[in-house]
Amino acid sequence: MSRLAPRRMALAGALTAGLLIGAVPTHAQRTAASGGTLTIGVTNDALTLDTTLTTDEASGPIENLLFNSLVKLDAKARIVPDLASSWTITNGGKTYTFHLRPGVMFHDGSALKSSDVAASIARLRDPKTASPWASFFTDVASVGTPDANTVVISLAKPYAPFLAVVSSFLSVSSAKFVAAHGGKLTRVEDGTGPYTLQSWVPSTSITLVKNPHYFVAGQPHFDKVVYQVIPSDASRVAALRTGQIQFAAFLDPIYFPQVQQLQQTSQANVLHVLDINYHMFGFNTKRKPFNNALVRLAISYAIDRNQILQAAGRGQGVVSGLLTPALGSWTVPLRQYAPYTPNLAKAKELLAKAGYPHGFTFSIMASHYLPSDYTAAEIIQQQLKRIGVTAQIATTEWGDYVHKWVVRNFDSFTGENGDWTDPDLAMYAALHTGGSTNAFQFSDPSIDHLLEQGRASTSTSARQSIYNQVQLKLVNDGGPMVYTFASYWDYAMSPQLKGYAYIPGASYKGLVEAYYK
Repeated sequence: MSRLAPRRMALAGALTAGLLIGAVPTHAQRTAASGGTLTIGVTNDALTLDTTLTTDEASGPIENLLFNSLVKLDAKARIVPDLASSWTITNGGKTYTFHLRPGVMFHDGSALKSSDVAASIARLRDPKTASPWASFFTDVASVGTPDANTVVISLAKPYAPFLAVVSSFLSVSSAKFVAAHGGKLTRVEDGTGPYTLQSWVPSTSITLVKNPHYFVAGQPHFDKVVYQVIPSDASRVAALRTGQIQFAAFLDPIYFPQVQQLQQTSQANVLHVLDINYHMFGFNTKRKPFNNALVRLAISYAIDRNQILQAAGRGQGVVSGLLTPALGSWTVPLRQYAPYTPNLAKAKELLAKAGYPHGFTFSIMASHYLPSDYTAAEIIQQQLKRIGVTAQIATTEWGDYVHKWVVRNFDSFTGENGDWTDPDLAMYAALHTGGSTNAFQFSDPSIDHLLEQGRASTSTSARQSIYNQVQLKLVNDGGPMVYTFASYWDYAMSPQLKGYAYIPGASYKGLVEAYYK
């Protein structure tokens, strides 16, 4: 889940520490050939094609090729035109005027108009939609459409990462199409993207076909893209070896050696990328005992993050806080986090002070769909025994996991969260009182105040200071999450696949320019 960085603002420095194993030709070196079918091996079926509601990692890869926003992130983490060919920022950073490309068509053949953009924003912000991304648009005061090709978004106050927000969380659909389907877009789509939905065989495959009216000349190159559900990582490695699939992403580090072996035998090129997401152990702060910050802090002191990284991440990553090293200078050095040095005596002292001298029992929701996070739950279960706390692992099927996360039906859970490329995107919706992705139901007025200051400030140095305070307070005072580590991903692709460029937070969008040698 992630995508962005404002046009003329250095938001993240080095966004990703990546190593390309096997050279990918530069644009000048290659000649794109059109045609053929790209088959992508994925571990799970998508849950929805409704981008306003998507929170799972299985749906995003499909949506990446179906929809566009006003602006987008390129492979160098710069905001560049998408549906908007240009834009201006006026009125002290409160007015954004976007000029739409002429001649853009939706998949149903209708023309894109400014009213479609306005309707997409309104639907995302509508409380009835219950979008997890609505919190990022709370400062939108109005959306004007002075003509069919112009969108004017007025903000109540300056919002530094607004272009990043638009790039990440706004996808434009046909207003007429949405109305015709009563807003039920789980299995249908009418985007403007390079591919259009042809078929969806549940738990088996999703097939997209080339959009002949795509607004970027010469793109896309493939006639068809098939997302083939192959739950087993070992089977996906084998499918790459035999050519059954030509692209796959691997998160479970157990399989990294097998993926690297494909590279060594010239059966695949591999991109080894430090993710901009972080792994964590989160609490429902409305449930006892996690409504007590001292309990949360005690658990933080009891956790050995290095052990979790080695066991759950197989050492393929780095110990991390709320902001990962991928966000560069925004990230607070780990040495400033007191609980990052395990201290069982301190943990027991805090539990006793909180009224739990003999510990307590609770459950950890975990899904095998996230193998590293399931293993992390098992490691945490063992580590907490040392302070008299009993954790019971509630093994949860992926769809049920997402549902329980949405309705806040858990004691705690292990999982991942997105940093995106700006601290506001990483923090506000997840940590502000009433935030749309605040599954922790966390509320702290002092944190709220800092987050509001951070998103309103246009000074990079002032924002740096604000977000440093937030990070330190959340870790050292017992926030709603225990952050553990950031992991690597391996993206493996056929040696015949050329032109792919990794895009932080929207890795499958880079396939728009891919082609066969």
